[in-house]
Amino acid sequence: MKTEKLVQLAGVTLMLCVAAAGCAKKPQNPTPLLTQGPGSMTDRPGGPITDTATAVNSGDIPASNVDFDKMSADRNTFRDQTVYFEYDKANVRPSEVSKLERVASEMKSAYAGKALRIEGHCDERGTEEYNRSLGERRAASVRETLVRLGMNPSMIQTISMGEEHPAIPGHDESAWSKNRRGELILLTPSGATAQGGTTQ
Repeated sequence: MKTEKLVQLAGVTLMLCVAAAGCAKKPQNPTPLLTQGPGSMTDRPGGPITDTATAVNSGDIPASNVDFDKMSADRNTFRDQTVYFEYDKANVRPSEVSKLERVASEMKSAYAGKALRIEGHCDERGTEEYNRSLGERRAASVRETLVRLGMNPSMIQTISMGEEHPAIPGHDESAWSKNRRGELILLTPSGATAQGGTTQ
């Protein structure tokens, strides 16, 4: 008798679960969840995520102890070397590597002693938290490529900007494709210019 009641109760419970699942509204274009590993900085509230201590740090690339905040930023020198990413991807595409080869070469010769900031950006799709994490991974991917090309990892800062600073306003692929990017900003120590002179 008890077994029969348990079977009936299980059957009713199963029917209720199926009915509830059928009525649940599915979200449109759900954003996949990112598996967060140890040391992830995606849960920090507000502000860009930087790698000055324990943040964006991939593989065996050590964190930097350089005070990047005391350097002047030049957004124009490497503007044409902005790296663009595919939708929801953080890997540097083969077609973009030549840009980073040029940056690495110039950083080792013309701009020796200078530093580089990499900003990871996303398009507007996805949650703010997910895009912050994706921007972090994009910046880290550009950094890893530059280090493999011979750049000193201690002279590279990474920051995730998420979706907060679109390059192109708009709500279609023509805008989104330009907003999924890694920008490279030349950093010059205080008292020197990008070409090695002094600042005013």
